[in-house]
Parts: sequence; C-alpha cells; structure tokens
Amino acid sequence: MLKEEKMKEYSAGIVSTSFWYSEFRQYLQLIKLGMSEDTIREKAIAQNIFLASTPARSKRMIGALTNRVGSLDEDEKELFDELDIPNQKALNMIAIMNTNKLIREFMYEIYRNELILGDSVIEPHEYVAFFNKKQSESAEVAAWTDPTVHRMKGIIHTFLIDAGLVVEENGKDYIKRLQLNRRLRQLFINKGQQILVDSLTGEN
Repeated sequence: MLKEEKMKEYSAGIVSTSFWYSEFRQYLQLIKLGMSEDTIREKAIAQNIFLASTPARSKRMIGALTNRVGSLDEDEKELFDELDIPNQKALNMIAIMNTNKLIREFMYEIYRNELILGDSVIEPHEYVAFFNKKQSESAEVAAWTDPTVHRMKGIIHTFLIDAGLVVEENGKDYIKRLQLNRRLRQLFINKGQQILVDSLTGEN
C-alpha cells in the first residue's frame, strides 16, 4: 500500500542506506515465521541478525527495512516468496518508492519515460536535468548542498543497478526491461496504483 503520509516531503536521508535486497527478503521471512516488528528490531540490534558492519548501521538498516516492509500490504508480502528474483527485487524497489518521494518521482518521470520512448539508456545529463528540475520546484531540494545532490544521484544510480533495472556501461545506464509478474501487476492495478506498474514497465 502506498503510504502517502510518508511521501509529503523530500528526504536525503536515504543516502545513508542501501538497496538491502537480501535483508528485505530475510525480514519478510521472519514475519512469515510469526515474529513481530518489535522482536525483529530487538534481534537486529542485540544479535545483529542482519550482519550490519556497525551498531549504528544496524539501527539505520532496521529503520529503513521496517519502513519499507511496512509500506506493503499483506497480500503483497505474501506474494513475495512466489516471485522470481527479478520481481522480488522489483517489490523491494516499490517499497523504496513508497517511502521516498524523490526516487518515486525519478522512476515515473525518467525511468518510465525512457521505457516509453524506447531509448533504453539513461544518460548522465538526464540525472542532472532531473535534479535541476526538482531544485526549481522545491525549496527543500534547492537547499541541498552540491555533495548531497551528488550522493542522491549516486544512490538512485546504485539502486537501479541493485534492482536489476539497469546495467552500467561506459558511464551510461542501459535499461533492462522487467517482465513484471502478472499477479503482482494485477494487485497494484486493482488497488488503483497503476503508477507503480507504469514506473517499472512503461505501460502508460
């Protein structure tokens, strides 16, 4: 489920996170075993079950994972184990889009547009143009320092690679078209979330 309340403002906090697909999968498995959110959090911090490199990173990781998993409906979580790896990664990306406004807008405005045009490559200047546009639209983004903008560009680029949605060659991001699982696609369409499907597939 799209959590609109988490999407009101732009946030650069995501630069201290990663895609964390394996950890996302592990979190969902623990839920399936009956563990509560609080128990998972306690084990993550006390026992380092996600194998974070430092206690501080463990706290950042469990915070991000809790938000991402919490942005999904129960039927979406239940479908996860039935998906192939590309679609599991796509669902993780959707959870990230659900909880980060800037990445959600990048996927719809840039990634989707490339799919529709059939260009199949995201050039470095397109990242620049996207951030210039957001800085002109939002005082919050305009206030970000150049290093922060650079890191945000980098995190979007890295997430696309980790999600299996692009392959980097010669400084360009070449799009890998996702064959979105039919059941997953229908779940989102039935809930009026065609925008998520479009962002990943370029359907509309």
